[in-house]
This record gives sequence, C-alpha cells and structure tokens, in this order.
Amino acid sequence: MRLLVLGSLVWDALAGPVEGLEWETTRWVESLTAGLGGNGGTTAYTFARLTHGTGHGVALVSARGDDAAGEWLEQRLGEAGVDCRWVQRLAGATASTVGVFHPDGRRQLFHHPGVNREVEFTLPEGFSHLHVANPFALPDVRRRAPALLRQARERGMGTSLDLGWDGLGEWGEVVAPCLPYTDLLLANEGEAARVLGPYPCPVVVKRGREGCTVEGEVVEGFPVEALDSTGAGDCFCGAFLAGRARGLSVREAARMGNAAGALSVRVAGATGGLLDWEPMTEWAAQFRK
Repeated sequence: MRLLVLGSLVWDALAGPVEGLEWETTRWVESLTAGLGGNGGTTAYTFARLTHGTGHGVALVSARGDDAAGEWLEQRLGEAGVDCRWVQRLAGATASTVGVFHPDGRRQLFHHPGVNREVEFTLPEGFSHLHVANPFALPDVRRRAPALLRQARERGMGTSLDLGWDGLGEWGEVVAPCLPYTDLLLANEGEAARVLGPYPCPVVVKRGREGCTVEGEVVEGFPVEALDSTGAGDCFCGAFLAGRARGLSVREAARMGNAAGALSVRVAGATGGLLDWEPMTEWAAQFRK
C-alpha cells in the first residue's frame, strides 16, 4: 500500500492527571508531556512505525509553521519513515494544543489552529489509498473533502474517512457528500451517533475500552488502565490501515487497531505508548481467549 494521509499536524502539550481546574492556583502534576499530535500526524506516524521494513509507504498532506515546533514535528515524522514532502511550510505558528487529562482518562483540550486556518491542499499522485483524518480539523478539508475523495476515486485509489469531532455541528452537511466516494468510514460512538445511516460503505465504530464494531460485529478491546485518551483513535486508524496493508482481514486489522489504541492510552500523549508491529502482536496475543 502507498498510503496518503490528509489531516492536521499539531504540537501537543498535555498535563495531568487533574480532577478539576482552579483559577489563580499552581498545581503539581505527575505527568507533563509534549510532542507529536494531530489527526493526520498521529495516523501517519502509527502506520509508518507498524509497516517499517515491509515495503509499504505513507506520506502526509498537511501544514506546519516556520517555527521550532513545526521543524521538530517534521523531523519526528521523517525519522519514523513518513514522507513529508507534501507538508507545507508556511510563515506563522504551527497548530498547537494544550490539554489536561482527568484521572479516568478523559481530557480537556485547548486548540490553536495556527497556519491551518488559511492553508489549501492538493493531492499528489502515485498513491493507492487516501485516508482523510478528521475533515473538521482543517477548514480547507471541511469545505472540499467530497471533491478530494472523488478525485482519489477517479485516480483508482481506495478511500477511508475518519470523522473526528465537529465543534461547529455541521455533521451531515460535511459528511453526507463524502460518503459516495468513501470505501470505509471510521468514527467513535459519539461521532457515529451524529452521522446516522444507512451508509453506502462499511463502518468501523471505535468504542474505547470496549473495542470496536465492524459492520455491527463486536471486536473486543483490551483491559488496560487508561491514563490519557488523546490520540488513541488516530493510533487505531493507523494500526487498522497497517493491518490491512499487511494482508489482515478487516476484523483482524480492527483488533490491531484496538491494540494500538489500548497501548496509546496507557501513557500521556498520543504515540508514547506504541510498540512496533511484532511486539504489539505479541502483547495482543496474551489477551486471546
């Protein structure tokens, strides 16, 4: 598979666990981490790491600012094997998110879009699959996702769409025109509840600790203690696509997605808990009944 991921690249800073916010105070926390985030960046990184040495490839279509954060993020992706030639370098600030996470794994995020407000994207040629990682995170993709997915289809590419959360509440307006050009739809339970079927394509619903459903069939999750859920859904997508690239069935690829999501939530930040493919499959095997 030659995977093209279209989605945001974000500098994430996360602190916790914190039960509640109190203004005009200073809080000591057990964990403070900063680094790679964003729907596109996390998905591409996960896919690259889990397909290393297999001949599959991944490129990211995104944007970053001309600051130190953007330079670090691009270097981190490149070291993992992500092709960053189509990550646009623009004058201004890289998108960033500051957040706190609760002891039960929930989080509150504060996002600054930076250069993502104005950037416009084109799809390079030479890829076999387009994955749109949260069309709501990038204004240009919010407007043009159906046209981009249609263009990919016309080139003979497979397509997948991971919903993400729409703070503007334009769910159906954005997603419905995309569905005729989407081969696979991914969403968590809250997102799926806002984009009602019937769907013209298979649907994978991410359910956190409970695993996921593939066309309504449950694929069980992994019983881990969650510290921070940030980025877990994007790790799921990257691992799912890596599994499909490696020849796994949809159900087995979904199980690897569940494993990557479970590994992610064990530590703060999106990708710090990930393992390479062989160690991850060994870790997941211990939970088979």
